[in-house]
Amino acid sequence: MSLSYNIPFLSILLAMVSAILVPLLRNGRWALNLVRGVQLAAAAASAYLLAELSLAGESFTFQMGHFPAPWGNMLQAGPLEAALALTFSLVMVLSLTGGARELRESLRSDQLGWYCLLMQLLYGALLAMVYTDDLFTAYVFVEIAAVTACIAVAARESGRSILSAIRYLIFSCLGSGLILLGISILYSITGHLLFDSLEGAVAALAESRTYFIPLVVSALLMTLGLSIKSAQFPFHAWLPDAHASTFTASSAILSGLVLKGYLVIILKLVLRVFSPALLVSICMDDLLFLLGLAGMLFASVAALRQEEVKRMIAYSSSAQISYIFLALGLGSTEGLIAACYQILAHAMTKSMIFLGAGEMIRASGGHYWGELRGAARLAPLGGLAFTVGGLSLCGLPLLAGFSAKYCIAGAALEADWQTFPALFGLAASSVLNAMYYIPAILAIWGRGGEGEKLPWKWEREGALVLFLLCNVVLGTAFGPIRDLIEQGLNLFYSNFQN
Repeated sequence: MSLSYNIPFLSILLAMVSAILVPLLRNGRWALNLVRGVQLAAAAASAYLLAELSLAGESFTFQMGHFPAPWGNMLQAGPLEAALALTFSLVMVLSLTGGARELRESLRSDQLGWYCLLMQLLYGALLAMVYTDDLFTAYVFVEIAAVTACIAVAARESGRSILSAIRYLIFSCLGSGLILLGISILYSITGHLLFDSLEGAVAALAESRTYFIPLVVSALLMTLGLSIKSAQFPFHAWLPDAHASTFTASSAILSGLVLKGYLVIILKLVLRVFSPALLVSICMDDLLFLLGLAGMLFASVAALRQEEVKRMIAYSSSAQISYIFLALGLGSTEGLIAACYQILAHAMTKSMIFLGAGEMIRASGGHYWGELRGAARLAPLGGLAFTVGGLSLCGLPLLAGFSAKYCIAGAALEADWQTFPALFGLAASSVLNAMYYIPAILAIWGRGGEGEKLPWKWEREGALVLFLLCNVVLGTAFGPIRDLIEQGLNLFYSNFQN
């Protein structure tokens, strides 16, 4: 077995082991450097794996501990999984790098070590969700991600952050209970937890109509639970306060990565367990589509009414998550490709926006738009990151958001009755995005800012520059990236073309 076949397992193992080690380092700076070094190494390994698998047109499974089921479990890796792992690794290390100064100033050295432990556990859980081929293992790491994210929200130790973390935990526990109940029902009627085995068992049950109602109920429960955890409308009430009350790095990671991890599990359920054809037969695709369409509009309207910058960005995140649900609800292969493209584009774009907003808040000392007037003049690169990210989500060509919307629109044109509602939703949501992002951009570049211009810091500015470059790459390399996603889906997911 070549070294590249061990990269998924080694990446997860290294993240978990380093998470245990960082609290032992007395210097918080060393702890932060260690976790960023591990994430950077995993990003490089994921890039190598992506290049090797995409060029060879291959995918593989990795048997953990070389034990068969039910004692062991499996990892799966193909070009799509490697691309997701690379994106998640880059966003993680850039978010921690861009927000490092705020963390060092706000947390004591020992507290910073424990914060790094949380972030590294969260990172390992996200990688496991990307690579796992086992439903219960996915659930375990979903819970690890949820618990660490809740504690990260409370890390600022203010009354508001603790209240937001409690609300987050309540919603998360509700979603977890529904997911676990759905897994229990599915296991009781199939006797399997590995995706490979579940795929055949569910197909046989659907064909024979045996245990059909429990099968439908399990699909509904797991989808609903993951929707709650991913802040899909109307289950997004916990998200704005969680983002507004925590550190900028935490906000960037929560919005850019944590929400996407749950969506990756939904994608695996669609492709590896229930199949698009079965979901269409029980109208699950229509439910996902309607949830996505409603979320795109209502969350955008809510963002339009916000005066606090982080709350506005949080509502925008809920709207952008809805694009993914709408694409999945189209019930087509093109819709699945579009959903994956939106996952990549939003992960890069929204994390960059939060870091840019954090720089302007730091420079001006204000959290509301009235206090942020002229803030981009005090933090030029932060203002540029916010501007490019906002225009990207509005659909400006050559940026990541435009390519994702173009991909969704192309999928909508091949749909059935969903074509007109989907195109209307895309257009209306883009207009609403422009209605709150463009006035905000004009305000931050206008005159009236008070405060001192932020000094140049290589780690902060370097992270923002790399985010900007990644956004442009996702916007301009539409064809190759789309082909890579399609190749990854075709290689591993037999249900993709069914």
